[in-house]
Amino acid sequence: AGAAPAYSEEKGGSSSLGEPEYGHDPASGGIFSSDYKRHDDLKEMLDSNKDSLKLEAMKRIVAMIARGKNASDLFPAVVKNVACKNIEVKKLVYVYLVRYAEEQQDLALLSISTFQRGLKDPNQLIRASALRVLSSIRVPIIVPIMMLAIKEAASDMSPYVRKTAAHAIPKLYSLDSDQKDQLIEVIEKLLADKTTLVAGSVVMAFEEVCPERIDLIHKNYRKLCNLLIDVEEWGQVVIINMLTRYARTQFLSPNQNESLLEESAEKAFYGSDEEDAKDAKAEAASLVKCKPYVMDPDHRLLLRNTKPLLQSRNAAVVMAVAQLYFHLAPKAEVGVIAKALVRLLRSHSEVQYVVLQNVATMSIKRRGMFEPYLKSFYIRSTDPTQIKILKVSQKSLAGPFPWL
Repeated sequence: AGAAPAYSEEKGGSSSLGEPEYGHDPASGGIFSSDYKRHDDLKEMLDSNKDSLKLEAMKRIVAMIARGKNASDLFPAVVKNVACKNIEVKKLVYVYLVRYAEEQQDLALLSISTFQRGLKDPNQLIRASALRVLSSIRVPIIVPIMMLAIKEAASDMSPYVRKTAAHAIPKLYSLDSDQKDQLIEVIEKLLADKTTLVAGSVVMAFEEVCPERIDLIHKNYRKLCNLLIDVEEWGQVVIINMLTRYARTQFLSPNQNESLLEESAEKAFYGSDEEDAKDAKAEAASLVKCKPYVMDPDHRLLLRNTKPLLQSRNAAVVMAVAQLYFHLAPKAEVGVIAKALVRLLRSHSEVQYVVLQNVATMSIKRRGMFEPYLKSFYIRSTDPTQIKILKVSQKSLAGPFPWL
């Protein structure tokens, strides 16, 4: 009998605050449940001196957010715990603040000194989270604080914090475009970073803030090519698209001579024999003057390092590499993308639609490139109408097939 009360106290320590049973979803409730009461319970737990209660409350609040429930009224109770010494509580508080800092700007501004202290925290996750919250407060008055925080984070020992700094750059730029020159300095510094974690994020910042500053890529080009294979998938997409744009402006087209031959083959429908003879001589002279094409080693480096990514599980990466090869590879090497694109046709209908759109565009310029894989373009009864239309158009571009 003596042990019974102790057991009930232990089990009911938090239930006295209205805690639902374990496994019960606090975010869901029947028609007659009162949300405000549940939130009052959470506020009481957040005001408690026990870290275990605070942690439980934050877990439930984050679960509510994950389920799409509105937890913005808890902001004042949550933001007080940003200075909590328990690292697990602090992490979840920052997760909440990143979500609601933009909506509750006035309250977030009251805690800005705490966020600034968070930038000096020994834990890299806290430093990164503090910067993420700061960059989520869309108030022009804190632009200088944000700029200073980004500059410091760009020199942080942790690549995760430097990555977060790169993510914060476009946010600050959209808030105050007058900071562009200072942000370009930070981008230049981060572009020199040798870690794969930072590469994709800083290239994304570069593309949003200063895509015209192609000179910033020159000295980092080979490093980006070599890091590419180890960068996370969405970073790969951004880097490949940027390098495609870079290479198209910096290297000679490997099919330049071929395009000259194609142009010389096309004659005007109306024209005199004399004019034709003059044009033929001029074209012959220009072809003679043309030096044989020799591919730049850096151009070859890009093609060589992107080719393995045609096997990527991410359809966006495969599409980006296919686009790069289509524009930059010699005609004899472009065929490798056909097999990779056909593989994507086994994916979801949304992916199929995008792939077929690109295949149709590619087939206009390189007729017959997909001929060996014609069976993959057969129409199935289960195909959506738009995909059927695209498959029919692809067959008409694949080449002369009398049985179609």
